[in-house]
Amino acid sequence: MSTDTDKIIEIILILTMSPLAVWYHERRCTINVCINVCLMLLFIFPGMIHAIWFCFMRDSQ
Repeated sequence: MSTDTDKIIEIILILTMSPLAVWYHERRCTINVCINVCLMLLFIFPGMIHAIWFCFMRDSQ
């Protein structure tokens, strides 16, 4: 369960470096971090959208 502080940190990381936000949310390097890096290489906004989805809208497993 994330605290409000974690959510604020994730928002700041999404705006500055979205792969780091995905890594921070997952607390380990997974395929989602690699996907986000690839999206960031294509253009900034797809990586940001993926990070927002991953950190805030995805169901927790």
